[in-house]
Amino acid sequence: MIPCIKGRGPLLALLLTLTAPTLAAPPGGETVKSVDQFQAGRDAFADPEKMPGAPLYQENCAGCHQGGVYKAPHRTWLEMMTPSMLFSAMNDGIMQAQAAHLSREQRQQIAEYLSRQKLDSAADDPMPPRCEGAAARFDMDRPPAAVGWGHDTSRFVPAATAGLTAADVPKLRLKWAFAFPNAMRARSQPAIGLGAVFVGSKDGTVYAFDLDTGCVRWTYQAKAEVRTAIVLDSWAKGQTPARPLLYFGDVLARAYALDMRTGAEVWVTKVDDHSSATITGSPALHAGRLYVPVSSLEVTAPADPAYPCCSFRGAVAALDAATGQPIWKSHTIPEEPTEQGKTSVGTPILGPSGAPVWNSPAVDAARGLLYVGSGENYASPADGNSDALMGCRHESAFYVPLVRTNNELCCENGNRPSQWAQSVFR
Repeated sequence: MIPCIKGRGPLLALLLTLTAPTLAAPPGGETVKSVDQFQAGRDAFADPEKMPGAPLYQENCAGCHQGGVYKAPHRTWLEMMTPSMLFSAMNDGIMQAQAAHLSREQRQQIAEYLSRQKLDSAADDPMPPRCEGAAARFDMDRPPAAVGWGHDTSRFVPAATAGLTAADVPKLRLKWAFAFPNAMRARSQPAIGLGAVFVGSKDGTVYAFDLDTGCVRWTYQAKAEVRTAIVLDSWAKGQTPARPLLYFGDVLARAYALDMRTGAEVWVTKVDDHSSATITGSPALHAGRLYVPVSSLEVTAPADPAYPCCSFRGAVAALDAATGQPIWKSHTIPEEPTEQGKTSVGTPILGPSGAPVWNSPAVDAARGLLYVGSGENYASPADGNSDALMGCRHESAFYVPLVRTNNELCCENGNRPSQWAQSVFR
């Protein structure tokens, strides 16, 4: 935490920064082959396959986490997690039964192999101070405005809401800054309300900072990295809900709701069971429903010649914002992928597939529509559902015509359909 620096005027400027990683020299003078070797941490591993965790992973984990089990998160996502997350999952989390036959040292070696980071390295990062007294209290007379991600994808903030004008901008000075512990990236967009700043992080921690001082009011540990914006309930001044909530998604395709004032978990819902599914686009909140976009990184899985590419289909899931219960889910590609041929080594090619939804849904309340854009197909044949603008009635799972008839997937695709996946035609 950087101490407060007094600025000119009553305005606040928030700066969220990353810790610059210090990379040690590779042992034994070996050459680093790829920047991927540093993707999750700051410890240097010149050849990860020489680490003791490499054979342990192949023997105990690869069978499920490299496409063998549909619901098991693909290795791609495991490599983006911190060693403490992986270690905890094997010690007392979802993988406890599967890792029971491994010693504590072996579990640590697997966690370090996947994350490319030493388990104890996070201890070097200082934790921010906790709020005390008035700084710890949430001001219910300062409700979140219905602007920004989750409310308005234009992200326009009126001057009255922002509390500043264009003329004020040159006068802004640094108020405080926060360095995320154990992080090399920060993708979650912060949200402001109740005199606090809410933001997610690479190690899965969601923070509530005091807006004035930057001290921490509460933290919550999600199960994986949080890349989405934090979406806050909004209400008129004087009409505070009994339990105001905030929402976000993690990279393992889980949507969350927390109590805005305490950080207590209200619900967690897995919106897609595919091993490569993820949530990176911010959920949209409207009329008591949370619309969650679903994308994936299955495009990287065909680097393994034995992986049948590809089976994922982009989607939007509508959840009850109060309970997390699914209301409907609609895929960008209506039909399940089928075998379209084989690669040169005999691996099935599945399609149509892909068309992920990376972006935040846009709600058109006047027309009762929800709009999303889709990405590329993952394998041939490419179809009209990729790189498309799609409209959907937000009261049901049926896509409505931008081009065709109701109850049918509809796209307005000004571009040619595209297909891309890594080494899928080998």
